[in-house]
Order: sequence, then C-alpha cells, then structure tokens
Amino acid sequence: MSDQKKHIAVYDIIRILAALLVVLGHSTYLTITTDHGGIDYAVPQNVSDTYNSGFLKTWFYLSAWVYRFHISLFFMLAGSVFALNPIQNFQLLLIKKARRLLIPFFLTGLFFMIPLKLWGGFFDPLRLSEIIVAFLTGHESGHLWFLTSLFWCFVVFFVLQKLLKKGVLVCLAAFLFYLFGSRLAQGYFDFSFSMQFLFFFTAGYYFDRVRPFFEKHPGITFFLLPCLLILNIADTQKHFLPAVGFMAAGCALFYNAAFCLALIFKKTPQTSFFRKTAGRTMGVYLFHDPLMIVVLYYCMQAGLLTTPAGCWIYFFCRTIGVVLLSVLIDIVVERSFNRVKSIINHRCAGFQRNESRNCRGNRKNSIRL
Repeated sequence: MSDQKKHIAVYDIIRILAALLVVLGHSTYLTITTDHGGIDYAVPQNVSDTYNSGFLKTWFYLSAWVYRFHISLFFMLAGSVFALNPIQNFQLLLIKKARRLLIPFFLTGLFFMIPLKLWGGFFDPLRLSEIIVAFLTGHESGHLWFLTSLFWCFVVFFVLQKLLKKGVLVCLAAFLFYLFGSRLAQGYFDFSFSMQFLFFFTAGYYFDRVRPFFEKHPGITFFLLPCLLILNIADTQKHFLPAVGFMAAGCALFYNAAFCLALIFKKTPQTSFFRKTAGRTMGVYLFHDPLMIVVLYYCMQAGLLTTPAGCWIYFFCRTIGVVLLSVLIDIVVERSFNRVKSIINHRCAGFQRNESRNCRGNRKNSIRL
C-alpha cells in the first residue's frame, strides 16, 4: 500500500478530532461507580463564581453533547481506515488485530490503568487481586473496553462479509446486530455490547467507497455542514432523534467538518508534523482516562474550584493538560519500546553471526578430518 493510501487527509483529521472529543467528553465528570471501584466528588459549597461562568458552562454543555456520540465516531473511523487496506485472510486478521488492540489492552490495563486508578483513589488497594481478576475476565475494563469491542467488530464484520458478500446485506445485518445485540449472550469482554457498534464500523467501511464523491464536490460538503450543525444543536435541545439517530448525526457532522477542513487547509494534512500528531491519537485514548482520575484527585485535594484562578487551572488540567501528558507518555513508551526492540534485534543478530561462524568452523574441521 502506498504512503498516500495510508494517509487520507480526511481520516487523519477525524483521528485528531475524535481523540479531542473523547477527552472533552470525559473532562467534566465528578462521579463514576463500577462494581469494583469508583469516585464520588461534589462541587464545594464555596465554589467560585468562575465555575459557573459562560465559558465553563459552554465546556460542560459541549462535554455532554459529544459524550453522546464520540465513541461511535471512533468505530466509524476504524471501519473507514480498514477499507483502505482490507485483510482477506481470517487468521492474518486475528493476528494483526490482536497485536494492535488486545496487546495494548492488557499492557495498558495492567501496567497503567490499574496503578493510576489506585493512585487516584478509584480502586481500593485491599481489593487489588480481585480487580486484576475482574480486568482479565473483562468485568473491569474501564475506558479500554473500546479496544476489545473494536476487535469483536473486526471479527464479526469479516465473517459477515464472507457470508453475505453484498454490502447492502452486510449493512442490514449490522443494523440488526444494533437492534438486537443486547439480547445476545454477553460473551467474553462484552461481546453483545460490542455488537451495538458494529453498525457504525460497517457504515465507516462502506463510506470509504463514496469518499471520492465528496472530495470532488466540495460545494456539497460546505452546504451540508450548517445543516448537520443545526440538526445536532436542535436534537441536543429537544432530543427528537432515536439513539442511533443522534449518534449518526454526530458522526456525520464531524466527517463533514473534516472534509471542509481538508479542503481549506490542503497542505497542512500532508506535513510530517500533522501525520505524527494524528499518529499519537491512539496514545491519547489509551492514557487520558487514568490520568483524568489522578488529575481530578489532586484538583479536589487542592480545592481549586474555590478560587477563580483555580477554576481555570482545573479546566486546563482536565483538557489540554491531560492531552499533553498523554502524548508525552506515548512518546516515552514508544521510544522505550523501540530501544528494547533494537537491543533484542542486535543481540539476535549477534547470536546468528556466532552460530554462522560456528557452523563454518565445524564444516572446515569436518573437511580436514
């Protein structure tokens, strides 16, 4: 696959937008409860008036809005990107997606999510063994549930494509999974819950076939943008769309916005910096939520919400600060991994050279004898 094929400008823009939307959607909660832990903070009685200012109220409003569809956008994007280079072999699909999704799930969960949630008071240290077992069995996945759900979507979508052949039938089957997925057996790592997002993954996959049409007709994308924006705002106020409707409307809005941005800033998505930024979105997703727990813990301990300056620090820490920390951790992890990989490869190469020399020496000795 060519480099141009790997980096479709619209999809790179959506990657960045989707990552920012996830952080925004998770940036205002004060209470979360699970079967194995949770937090329950409250706004202090002497909270600063700044906390209720117009800007921060807009922040709360946007967070509530994007929380309704931001994960669906990730699933749709995954389907679109998969369409660029679909895998035809089932075994190869399992290997690649396990490497891409399941390995990060287990490593991030065991060595980052659980430790940071212990640090932030989300988990009780006395229940650590119980929490680890719950994580390994899929009952305490935290924000990482997306990775296992996406893995199931890849697997089921592949099977549907092979069985049904036609895209219309695959889309219909995916929609039926959305309607009746909750009635399926729960399965390992929330299989039935995952099937409710298969429809968006499928929609993203088949959308890639019509992507060239929107790229060739920019007038349509600019016309649709205000229409979709009005639809989303109206539904946020009146809630007249069904669940699948407002999720689809939100995804359509940001897909359309990405097309508009790609047309306005034609050269920017082609720069190395932009592509590297888009490549960091997975790291932002993996690391942001546990960081949010720790940040919230210290913000509440410090009583930041009682002063105007503290409110702005609180806002920065839970948005831009979390994004920057996530990117920094992603860079450190990537470089550490590459360093370890380089050392292993170097030692393996040295071992192979020594083995080769020994073999040549043995052959010479055999000839002399």
